[in-house]
Amino acid sequence: MCLGIPAQLVAGETGHPDLVMAEVGGVPRTVNVGLLDERPGPGDWILVHMGFALNVMTPQEAADALAALGAEREAENREAAAVHTAMDAGVPEAVTRWMA
Repeated sequence: MCLGIPAQLVAGETGHPDLVMAEVGGVPRTVNVGLLDERPGPGDWILVHMGFALNVMTPQEAADALAALGAEREAENREAAAVHTAMDAGVPEAVTRWMA
C-alpha cells in the first residue's frame, strides 16, 4: 500500500526547476514537482509520495486527507492501548487474537 501525504508549499524557488519547499506535518521538506503538468506556487497543497508531488490538492481535499490520517493514528493508538491493558491484566488470549 502506498501512502500520499498532503503538504503545503512554503517556497517556490530552491535553485532547481523541479524542487520546491513544502511543509509536511509542520516540517519543511524538499519536494520534486517535476511530475506535475503545472508548477504549484507557495500556499498550494500537493499530495506527496516518496518526495514527489503526485497532484495538486484543494485546501478541502488536504484537510480531509489530514483528518483521515489523524483518525487512523488515533485508531492505532487505541488498539495499542487495548493490547497493553490486556497484557497488564494478564489476558494473553486477547493479545493472541489481536496479533492474528
